[in-house]
Amino acid sequence: MSDKKPVLVGQQEFGAIYGGAARNVAQWIQRKQLDYSEAVIISGRAYWTVGFAVAQGERFKRPKEPNMAIVEQLVEEQSPGRGLVSALTVHRNDLPPIVGQHEIVAMIDEDPSSFLPRLKAAIRDDRFPAPDWGLSGSPLWLLSSALDTLETTTRFSKIKSRTPVINREVVEALQSGRYDGPGSEILARGAAKQG
Repeated sequence: MSDKKPVLVGQQEFGAIYGGAARNVAQWIQRKQLDYSEAVIISGRAYWTVGFAVAQGERFKRPKEPNMAIVEQLVEEQSPGRGLVSALTVHRNDLPPIVGQHEIVAMIDEDPSSFLPRLKAAIRDDRFPAPDWGLSGSPLWLLSSALDTLETTTRFSKIKSRTPVINREVVEALQSGRYDGPGSEILARGAAKQG
């Protein structure tokens, strides 16, 4: 894999590539024109490679043309200097381990209900590195970036003089693609959540 960051899309970006909104993606999934088999699930949300999103246009029952200006913009925003062709060739299996807030909380051996608010405050106050991606309203980090920060800072510990205790089993599961903890499944929303 290239040392350039992969270009990903969440539901908002996927919809925008085809001139629509995030709800269009939810409808495509409901109608079985799109599924999660090529997505990575991070913090309960699906993300696809931009190459998959572009190729999906041909797979719709009524083929759609992707807006390549939006695709080029996503490539430039997420991986400056990466060529369009290079970005389009990255597949799901090429992705490095990526985490969101759920996975970061799971990596720490502390009560999630007390650690999550501290993490959110640290992100808001710029005491945690800026996310590597901001997709569909969610911050995402390379696992290595998040782990480096957690291992070298005392900002999150209940005891101010020590770094948080990292759960190595969770880290190994994230690194190997076997993680099945909080955030590893799609979070139900709205009517689906009630049913």
